[in-house]
Amino acid sequence: MFFMGNVIDFIKKCGRKLNKYWLTVIIFVIVSFFIGDNTILDIISYNRQISQLEKEIESVSAERERNLEKLNAIQSDNEGLEKFAREQYNMTRPNEELFLIVE
Repeated sequence: MFFMGNVIDFIKKCGRKLNKYWLTVIIFVIVSFFIGDNTILDIISYNRQISQLEKEIESVSAERERNLEKLNAIQSDNEGLEKFAREQYNMTRPNEELFLIVE
């Protein structure tokens, strides 16, 4: 109720300068911008979420392009497939030794 007391004091002090129309406009602005479903704070947070999601879309599309290039390299020739198998799955040729260095 501390807030209501301040509002009542403000209205008493500025009562002559504020008529019922200005008071209605002020209350409408407060209600429409700060109370309800689409407040200014909600709009700001939605804009932040949109920018984060756009960045995520860009990174996912870049990763997709890299993966498509790898897929094309694997499907195009046997050397690409062999390179991929050696790097990703540590596969070897017969009579070949593999040394893994773990850091």
